[in-house]
Amino acid sequence: MKKTVTILLVVLIVFLAGCAGKEPPFEFDRVFKEAEENMQKESFEKARKQYQEIQEKSPDKSYDAFLMLRVADTYFGEEKYSEALVEYQAFLNYHPVHRDAAYAQYQIAMCNYNELSTTDRDPAPAYAVVKEMKKLLDKYPRSGYEEQARKYSEVCREWIADYELYVARFYYKQEAYKAAIGRCEKLLKDYPGFPAEKDALYFSGLSYAELGEKERARSAFETLSRKYPAMKETALARIQKLQMP
Repeated sequence: MKKTVTILLVVLIVFLAGCAGKEPPFEFDRVFKEAEENMQKESFEKARKQYQEIQEKSPDKSYDAFLMLRVADTYFGEEKYSEALVEYQAFLNYHPVHRDAAYAQYQIAMCNYNELSTTDRDPAPAYAVVKEMKKLLDKYPRSGYEEQARKYSEVCREWIADYELYVARFYYKQEAYKAAIGRCEKLLKDYPGFPAEKDALYFSGLSYAELGEKERARSAFETLSRKYPAMKETALARIQKLQMP
């Protein structure tokens, strides 16, 4: 009898120990609700950890489209644009035809846009915005983002034109006139009509004059005079100076 009781006690202890070692079931709904509340409060890091916990503890949710977007959005909300871009791209890799694919593509472009600085800095983000917005328009027509895509593309094209002008001026000041002309000509060809066009014509004319290419200088100043009446007097003065021995 004592032996039987002893066995039962051992079994009970083992059973209780096993139960104590087991984790309580993961409460998916509760954690998700808390994550959404943290998003509303802009507690992005807390929300991200909760979304990632759901992905880790619910294998069927590892590549859930909504959760992947939510993780990306938390980085974007924290202004961690490089990390956000990686996550949005991962979403598109797994869900290229999802209903929110256009949103992810738009956000990729906006991650680059938010990395823009002054026109004396790296122009790579501006080029990336133009590229990614074009991809958005091409791959996801009638997505609802057409107006924003065109707007930010134009803003960045103007930014690039200003950058080209900045470099052209730098070369001119360094007396690297051929390099200055190269930048001005690129600007005039690729970004006609932008505000920087006026100064590009002026500096190309000055650079040609410094190189002794009077006809090309004259052509630049004449175009400047014709297209920008406010610069007519300055342009004509430069043309007259070209005629001086």
